[in-house]
Amino acid sequence: MSETPPSETRLRLRAVLNAQFTLILAICLVAAAVGGGLVYATHVDPGTTTETRTVSSLTVESEYVHSAEVTEPNSLFDTGTVLDDRSTYFTRVAPVLDVAVETSYAADAASDVDVIYESVLVIRNVESEGDTVYWDERETLTTETVSGVEPGETAAVSFALNSTEIDATASEIESDLGASPGETETFVATDVTVEGAINGESTSNARTIEMTIDHGGDTYSVSEPGVQSDTTEQTEQVAVERSYGPLRSAGGPLLLLLGLAGTGGLAYARREAGLALTPAEREYLSYRDDRAEFAEWITAIRLPESVHERPEAEASTLADLVDFAIDNDTGVVEDPATDAYHAVTDEFVYTYTPPALAVGRGAGDETTEGEAAAGAVAPDDGAEPADVGEAGTGSTGIDDDVTLAGAWTRAGHDPGTVPRDRLSTPGRRESGSPPRGEEK
Repeated sequence: MSETPPSETRLRLRAVLNAQFTLILAICLVAAAVGGGLVYATHVDPGTTTETRTVSSLTVESEYVHSAEVTEPNSLFDTGTVLDDRSTYFTRVAPVLDVAVETSYAADAASDVDVIYESVLVIRNVESEGDTVYWDERETLTTETVSGVEPGETAAVSFALNSTEIDATASEIESDLGASPGETETFVATDVTVEGAINGESTSNARTIEMTIDHGGDTYSVSEPGVQSDTTEQTEQVAVERSYGPLRSAGGPLLLLLGLAGTGGLAYARREAGLALTPAEREYLSYRDDRAEFAEWITAIRLPESVHERPEAEASTLADLVDFAIDNDTGVVEDPATDAYHAVTDEFVYTYTPPALAVGRGAGDETTEGEAAAGAVAPDDGAEPADVGEAGTGSTGIDDDVTLAGAWTRAGHDPGTVPRDRLSTPGRRESGSPPRGEEK
């Protein structure tokens, strides 16, 4: 019994590994080296990087708080009523605006902190674009220091603004000058300074906030910016261990493992299994290539014994046999009975015998490529074999019907266009025609 044929896939894999052994080994070694380097740099000695960290911070918040007390009798507000945090006040009933500047700060640690205020009333005439100041009048409203302010505690100073007097002062200056080339504006500017030992260091934080007062005759409007916050951070440079993403963290070990496994697998395969193909294995792969390439020219049919009584010529390869068949307008038959390929002519039978490894395909439970198709034309066990000596039923009849017409059809031609002399040979009659002895 023949041996089971080797796996074609394994043979081709061995052929590739043997031909490209040096290149594949180099790739595996490089992969292992790169993977090892990544593992070392990522998990063993990742190194350090410099980061900026906030050690402490100081946040200072300042705002204006304003209100006006009703001092003149009127039909709407009772005298003594306090109108607070309005955008517009009434000049006749509440001309005096009470203003407070409040400041607080937040810090991790602080001691001996002072909050220094300096508020100035500014009346000036400026160009509409604001670039040129034609005149200005300044009046200090308050200069005060609040000492010993703790974090979160609010320090405040207050002063009063008489809107009627401010409006009168502006009008008097314009009258004295005899002209008012620009726009007259009034505002309060307050410099707020927070200084002391904050977060372990001597610190001074200063900023200026402004509040505008717009006189409109019987009313005056107040516009202030709300809470003004200023944060100062104290930072330091620290060295931290470098971290990497999941791709590099997992990719390095995986690449190292694949490289080592590939190198070990190649060494084992070459030493124990052997990668080089034997001549028989190379011949088998060449045969399998030809069988796949010329499959459309090959028909699986069980030939009668009489065909093999003709003189036989051997083809060295299946490709040579197919080329011969094409050149001679015949077909190639795969005979499951002989495990060989045949091209039949009137005088000779041309045969290609597959390598021994390929013949083994008939062993065991496997089915040859031609058996399935051959079963369709093989006679039943109980059927009486045809007398190959009779006219029209001999080998020539089988050969011509199968090899000539079949090859003509497989070559892409219409079966009805097969030349009549190709289908009719000596000793063969066509269906419906009288025997040669009866022709008239």
